[in-house]
Amino acid sequence: IPVPCEEACPVKAISKDENNIEHIDESKCIYCGKCLNACPFGAIFEISQVFDVLEAIRRGEQVVAIPAPSVLGQFDATIDQVYGALKEVGFADVIEVAEGAMQTTSNEAHELLEKLEEGQKFMTTSCCPSYIELVNKHIPAMKPYVSGTGSPMYYASRIAKKKYPEAKVVFIGPCIAKRKEAQRDECVDYVMTFEELHSVFR
Repeated sequence: IPVPCEEACPVKAISKDENNIEHIDESKCIYCGKCLNACPFGAIFEISQVFDVLEAIRRGEQVVAIPAPSVLGQFDATIDQVYGALKEVGFADVIEVAEGAMQTTSNEAHELLEKLEEGQKFMTTSCCPSYIELVNKHIPAMKPYVSGTGSPMYYASRIAKKKYPEAKVVFIGPCIAKRKEAQRDECVDYVMTFEELHSVFR
């Protein structure tokens, strides 16, 4: 009998073995997080980096937050209150990922024009790590159409590292797939979700 998390997986990365034990096939998983929300037992979970972030702050390390713009929709508060709360937690500075998004938009626009001039019919974004995993693992024919431009997190983290070369950089966003992207990015040290940020604020 399929369990909810198995049914929730859009790429069929979850299956049972001969002992009826569920397994996630990493070669198929796109890190979308649907199984986490669907599992009725809480058996599938993401390893949080919150304690690593708070411990770095406690040790007196310079830790910079780079929140996604949508963080402001999570709280009934002004931008100054949200960013002020991050600084009260102990973040040395808050650099908006929207700053990185400007570079992504500009670079993607130039790249798209080049691709169209070369005769390519369209180009897709490279900003979503789950989409990138989907293409790489399930739709390889789409690879030539994926933009090579970095995501807003990519560019924002470089802005942060340029300003604070010794700092730990923490991306704060809605999506757990960003943890996968951060593993490939030497400028992002930790990733926190909005849910985790709610917990820290509480």
